[in-house]
Parts: sequence; C-alpha cells; structure tokens
Amino acid sequence: MKESIDISIVIVNYNVKDLVLACLRSIYAFTNPALQLEIFVVDNDSKDGSKTAIPEAFPHIHFIDNNFNAGFPAANNQAFKLAQGRYIFMLNPDTELKDDSIGKLYQYLEDHTDLAMCAPKLLNSDLSFQQSVWRFPTLTSIFLEMHYLHILNGKKDYRDKSFNESFSAESVSGAAIFFRKELLESVGYLDEKMFWIEDIDFCYRAVKAGNTLIYLPDATVIHHIGQSAKKNYNISISNQIWNKIKFFRKHYTPAATFLVKCMSAYHVIIKFVMFSLMSPFSVIYQRKASAYVYTFKRVFNPPDGIQ
Repeated sequence: MKESIDISIVIVNYNVKDLVLACLRSIYAFTNPALQLEIFVVDNDSKDGSKTAIPEAFPHIHFIDNNFNAGFPAANNQAFKLAQGRYIFMLNPDTELKDDSIGKLYQYLEDHTDLAMCAPKLLNSDLSFQQSVWRFPTLTSIFLEMHYLHILNGKKDYRDKSFNESFSAESVSGAAIFFRKELLESVGYLDEKMFWIEDIDFCYRAVKAGNTLIYLPDATVIHHIGQSAKKNYNISISNQIWNKIKFFRKHYTPAATFLVKCMSAYHVIIKFVMFSLMSPFSVIYQRKASAYVYTFKRVFNPPDGIQ
C-alpha cells in the first residue's frame, strides 16, 4: 500500500450539508482506489448540522471546524497549508462526480510533467454544458458584461474554441481546479482579500508566472451551480462588482482601474433605478435595489474580504 499521498482534495462548506455529503459519496464511489487520497472539508461555521453529519458519515476525512465564516479563499488556504498530497484538487461543495474524473486529471499531469494545472469540463445539473473557462477580464469584456452583450463577448468566453477538445486557457472556475502542490510555493495561496474572483486571480498569477493551464474536457464534473449561494443580495451583488475593481487595482494600471470604477458606478445606478421601479411587484426587487445602494457606497473604495 502506498504511504505517500497522491491527491489532497479540498472542499469548503457553508450550510450545504446535503451537497457536501453527495459530493463525498461520489468521490469514494468513482475514484480509482489505487490513488491515495486525503480529503479536507473546511466548515465555515455552518448551522445546518454539517458539523456532526459530515464527520459522522466520513470519519476518515480531515474535518476543520471553524467557529466563524472565514470566507472561501481563507478556508481553502487553511487546508492547502496542511495538505500532504503531490496534487491538490480544489473542489466546490456543490459538485458531484459521475466517473473517475479525478483519476483522469491526475494521469494527465503525471503524463505531462511540464504542466502545473488543469481543470475539467463542468456540467449543469441536467448534464448540459456549463461555461467554466475564460480569458482574463479586460475593460471591453467588463463593459459588454455590464450591458448583457454576451453575444459580442465570444473571445473572452472562448467561443472560438471547441469545448470538446483540450486547450490552453487563461482562467477557469474555482469550482474544480487540479494543480501540483508546488505551484503554491511559486505563486502563493488564494488571495484572502478577494471573493468570487479569487479563482481568476490565482490563475492569473499562475499563468503570468509561466505556467500553462489546460482545460481537459475528458474529465467532467457536475456543478450544481448556485445551490450553495445564499439569498444575501448585499453580499452577492456587492462582491461581484467590488472584486472586479479589486482585480484591476491589483493587476492593471491606475487609469484602467479608475475606468472600471466609473463603469461600475454607472452600472450600479442603472440597476438601482430599474429595481426601484420594479420593487412594488416583489420583495426580491426591493432587496436588490437596496443591495445596489449598499454596493454604491464603496464602489470607489472597495473593502477587503467579504463585507
């Protein structure tokens, strides 16, 4: 029996007990038993019974019980620092395997020793294709996204590629990223000041350091997208906007960052007006309008971390 760990799987949980249990069951059901795994579940102070249900169902995993919500990047970093595997698989709690995709990702990097990271194709719950690979954000792509002009944003979404063939990508969804542990030593851990863009930031640093990221469609993972998100519009709306600004502030020029701030402020105002007009018809629209007010207050000076 192998003594060394091949793969450290890291899952961060926050009040999605049933999804995590399904994810863990699928890992054990489909992953090649010849691979030596260690699994970390980092719990961000869940209140849904996760703290007892998960370690009881899977007593051999490493269950890290936080007494506060550390956030996704910090919780992953906790496990990354403890991981003993030669490879790390960062995996969302709302994912599920249907075959030995972990084995496929592992074997691909074993066969391509010059590569540091790869990522599977993601599928929706109904097994339809889920967009999970992008080129890095630009001023043009952010403008098009804000105006729902996705049809003109094909280059950013890699619509010039076939998603049934592997290719070198700039960034992928943090729902499932497989990489050599030594990558952390060269490019650092997840940026704990980021939220909802920490995966793009990690890929950016890795690629800019000369590493190649491969999108590998032979490996597939079901991602029940949105199932682990809570209906806290202050958090969801503000962080989607603030963190694009923080990404530009970190990696681009002050002039580009200022333009993103201006575009974001304009976007927030338009959204506030729209949802305010719709608010008499639904409490959801009222909450979204309020969230855009909350977001606007810090558009020109986004806070670090989750607010």
